[in-house]
Amino acid sequence: MSATPHTPDVLVVDDDPRNRKLLEEYLLGAGYQVRVAHDGRSALALAGERAPDLVLLDVMMPDLSGLEVCRRLKADPRTRLAQVVLVTALDGTPHRVEGLDTGADDYVSKPVRREEFMAKVRSLLRARRLLAEIEEARATLAIRNAQLEELEALKETLSQTLVHDLKNPLAAVLGNLELIERRVEEPVLNLVRRSKAAAWRMHQMILNLLDVAALEEGKDLLHPEPVDAVQLARKACQEMEATAAPRGVSLAVESDAEGTEVRGDPGVLRRVIDNLIANALEHSPTGGRIVVGVTSCDEGIEIAVADQGPGVPQPFRERIFEKFQRLENRKSVPGANRGLGLTFCRLAIEAHGGTIWVDDAPGGGARFRALLPAEEKGTATELARSS
Repeated sequence: MSATPHTPDVLVVDDDPRNRKLLEEYLLGAGYQVRVAHDGRSALALAGERAPDLVLLDVMMPDLSGLEVCRRLKADPRTRLAQVVLVTALDGTPHRVEGLDTGADDYVSKPVRREEFMAKVRSLLRARRLLAEIEEARATLAIRNAQLEELEALKETLSQTLVHDLKNPLAAVLGNLELIERRVEEPVLNLVRRSKAAAWRMHQMILNLLDVAALEEGKDLLHPEPVDAVQLARKACQEMEATAAPRGVSLAVESDAEGTEVRGDPGVLRRVIDNLIANALEHSPTGGRIVVGVTSCDEGIEIAVADQGPGVPQPFRERIFEKFQRLENRKSVPGANRGLGLTFCRLAIEAHGGTIWVDDAPGGGARFRALLPAEEKGTATELARSS
């Protein structure tokens, strides 16, 4: 069933009854709905009751001028889309410019010529109809966007709740596997270690998901203190050896610098290194080597993780740190990184005031490099003693 066609509503405002009558006859003859007002205040009252499509507005009126009525109509959200035509006997460009500057959409000079007048009326009503359609589409889009945002927020809440609820039972699984590991022998021990490694990776993914959401919201997760980056890297490599060994991949830490302390959260930085090593493992060939390098430079302390995999093509080097990005041309093992690990690394390093990027490793492969501010040397007490 089609909608009933809308009959344009025209408001004629003029203090001269002869002018009102003339314009009313023209408009009624064309099939329009017409309301009339004898002054500016009654015109505003009628427009407030029901917004007209078109207002034919005399400029020279005793109480409120047509220019002032036009300003008020255009300033009111209820009537701002109404097309306003100033009907004036004033001659000269300055008066017309003043009228258009108040927000009027067009003007008609007195005496009114019927053909020209009706042509302008039809044109302005077409414009009003288009404005109404645009406004309706905008309102519909706003409602849909609000609904989508509400659904997205609900989805995010459900996801975060589910992930958070998974964290505790998975931590219990890891704890039980560690207890079993101490009491069993080969070949069961190997199965336990493999299960433990898989559970650990799941636990890391859950923590990444929770922390990425928190860091994106601007929450402060850091508890900074002096951290030896070399010791942190060595511990990470030692604990990842059980995962690397079955794949035939070796891990090594290289550092030719002294004083490799950074100021940061040791737990968060450790997870950054864990994620970078896990990412390198996913793309390392059998028999490959992963090197975690820690070096000191003028800008701070750099932690770099290099592998011997296929590397990251130049066009993907920025995108790879975005959520859920995955390079389709890179071969990876089952359980490969789905993008949150590197996203967490970027957010965590930036939260420490550092930067992270990827380039080519010496001899081929990818090298992820994180530059962090170095721990400032000398505490307040030490400085006082030396003075």
